[in-house]
Parts: sequence; structure tokens; C-alpha cells
Amino acid sequence: VASFFFIGLMSMMIPLCNVFGALVAVCLFMGLFDGCFICIMAPIAFELVGAQDVSQAIGFLLGLMSVPMTVGPPIAGLLRDKLGTYDVAFYLAGVPPLIGGAILCFIPWVHERQKLKERAKPGDGETTEKMLENESTLVSDTTEKPVKELDS
Repeated sequence: VASFFFIGLMSMMIPLCNVFGALVAVCLFMGLFDGCFICIMAPIAFELVGAQDVSQAIGFLLGLMSVPMTVGPPIAGLLRDKLGTYDVAFYLAGVPPLIGGAILCFIPWVHERQKLKERAKPGDGETTEKMLENESTLVSDTTEKPVKELDS
């Protein structure tokens, strides 16, 4: 989550770099945090979807990431043509990682709520036991009546 925030912040800091050394420092930090994100992508996908679907989830995530990487540069060029500077493009490029980091902050909360809902529902074993109890009372009621009729 922190890596997402820092990627967004570093992207927004690029227009503020007036010296080449500052630009190199910002790019190094941006690369470091991007590497952290790539490394943690698989464990996050594993936790969210489980071992069975993790490869499909990672592929889906990489596919979604390719859309802004493909569309972003032409939009940045269009903004440069209209506004005369790339500053707005870099500021806007920092917004999605910040939003993504904020969304990732809510995942543990949502995951905990799902666990609580699952605990509130009776499990398959409990449902089966209740069904068997109901069936046994129905069977005992029906078996008692014929026995009583036979005795009288």
C-alpha cells in the first residue's frame, strides 16, 4: 500500500525537479517503490483469490495495468499540445496510484467483514445435522402413529 502512495507522489514530484540530480533521485525512488509493488503483487493476489486462481488473477491485473500504460503517453502528448507543458500530465499520472493505494487500505476491512458473514452462516455440517434432526422427528412422528394403530 505504501509503495502505491509513494509511486503516485514520486510521479507528481517529477515536474518539481529543477536539477538533473533531483530528477535522478525521484526516478530511483520511483523504481524502488515500483519494484516493491511488483514483488508484492503475487502474494496479494494469492490472498485475495486463493491458490487455484492466482495465475489468472495476476494475468488479469497485468492486463489492466497495460491499459493506462498504453493510453497514458498519447494523452500526455495531447495535454502538452493543449497546455504547453507536461506538468499536468505528471500530476494526473500520480492520481491513479494514490487512489489504488487508498482502495488497497480497505481490502483488510472488507476481507474481515466477509469472514464475519461466513461465521454467521451455518456451515454445511450444521445444516445437515439440522435437516437430519427435522427428518428424524418427522420419521418418529409417522412411525409412532402406525404403531399405535396396530396396537389398538
